[in-house]
Amino acid sequence: MGETLGEHEGKPGNPVIPDVRAADPHIALLGDRYYIYATEAGKTEPGFALWSSPDLRSWSSEGMIYRFAESRWARGRDWAPCIAERNGRYYFYFSADDRIGVAVGDSPAGPFHDPLGAPLCPYKDDISVIDPMAFIDDDGEAYLYWGAVPAAWLIGKVTDIMTTLSVRKLNRDMISFDGPELPTVETPSSASGGYGPHVEASFVLKRDGVYYLMWSHGSWNAADDENAYRVMYATGPSPLGPWTKQPAPILSTCRDIDAIGPGHHSVVQIPGRDEWFVAYHNHKGDADRRVCIDRMEFNADGTIKTVIPTREGPPPHSIRLAIALERYGPFEHGAEIRFNIIMHDEFSHIALFAGDTEIGRSSGGERRLLWRSATVGFHHVSARGRTPSGETVCSAALNIDVV
Repeated sequence: MGETLGEHEGKPGNPVIPDVRAADPHIALLGDRYYIYATEAGKTEPGFALWSSPDLRSWSSEGMIYRFAESRWARGRDWAPCIAERNGRYYFYFSADDRIGVAVGDSPAGPFHDPLGAPLCPYKDDISVIDPMAFIDDDGEAYLYWGAVPAAWLIGKVTDIMTTLSVRKLNRDMISFDGPELPTVETPSSASGGYGPHVEASFVLKRDGVYYLMWSHGSWNAADDENAYRVMYATGPSPLGPWTKQPAPILSTCRDIDAIGPGHHSVVQIPGRDEWFVAYHNHKGDADRRVCIDRMEFNADGTIKTVIPTREGPPPHSIRLAIALERYGPFEHGAEIRFNIIMHDEFSHIALFAGDTEIGRSSGGERRLLWRSATVGFHHVSARGRTPSGETVCSAALNIDVV
């Protein structure tokens, strides 16, 4: 790993990567590290670089993880990546040349290779095919969200201008689609009846059975309050909606600390807790974007509280327990599936769970967990460790198919 750049004299602080331009951050907890996949982010050539942290606070460069020089089709306009894990492999989605691509790797840091040799989502001349975000639901169904609409500046130059963000169901191979492209939310119309304000940067999470579709509204480089980026959201009963828009932004400009136009965000949950953090970029009015992280909380009725941008950033949240597959899936019914345990604490015992069902157990000193008779279906598999003091510590879940 490279030099640690994210510490402010040992204290947490925003921006978390203060000396590097970075935008469109996708934050993810994979194994025993947090990762930020982002635009720019210290890249040394067309493609994408990566940052990682053991605790949300101290961030280190992992260098380049995907180079367009190795792609058969991608050349530039390298924006807005995201990541998803399934069966021990990592699926890296990205914007390139106003198309969306996918690359596959065996670790969160790659190396990644293009399994298609072509875009996953083809070009549209209204530049609406950017900003991918992948979501895997509890039943194993996966979805790719994307979009940047409307491209009102192209009126008269292109045939069609999209006005809705998009979603399309993925096959379980995560590199092909099952079904048509569908709309999610529509940009509101202007008072004169023309195209409304720009919306882009979808992000989806699920909490207590409710789906939250979030997006950025406004212009990423604007500095005035009317047009600057902000984060909006809608709620729905399924990954496809129908969506009920919430009226007020949950993240917007905070001039007290020169946090202008916060947006193109993503969210990470601390395993086993109702504790959430949002990663986003902002600028100081100069469109020089930097990545920040702050706490995101929910009201008792499930609505999202307004996120207050801070200079302090997140408190440290070290990963104390993680699991990793010994080999890649999908797995056959009845197979023995082996997991390696990664421990950064003492545990009297560690149990393995598929959802809320215990499927294996080890003593605290063992470094392996077994699922001896895997049942058919899709499973979120995680570990729970009990410390000598009686505290339960959870790992992030892996997404596993048994066929």
